[in-house]
Amino acid sequence: QTDFIFAAYAEEWGFFGVALALALYATLLARLFAIARRASTNFDAFFTLGVAILFLAHIVIHIGINVGLLPVTGTTTPFMSYGGSHIVMEFAALGIVTALARYGRSVPRQQAVREYEG
Repeated sequence: QTDFIFAAYAEEWGFFGVALALALYATLLARLFAIARRASTNFDAFFTLGVAILFLAHIVIHIGINVGLLPVTGTTTPFMSYGGSHIVMEFAALGIVTALARYGRSVPRQQAVREYEG
């Protein structure tokens, strides 16, 4: 039911609506990559990169389905499809990333690496 929600959105809102949606997705991904780059520990960086790659994969797969380049898989479009537990997971992941960015560990990354290496 939600495999072609992006196509329905594009039909209703046109080129500028699609450009706006893609710009919002690009902004979200750019912010996630910036948070990962500034992370104080490897865990924070890798978790944030994982969330960013998850969102990127869902966006690319879903748009590829709508364009006809990929087979219909049943994935949800982030923040558009009514996926139920998936949208809860999206907001939970963004909440964890926000907490990591805001309250990240006070140990600098180089010191954490030295402690790990011994």
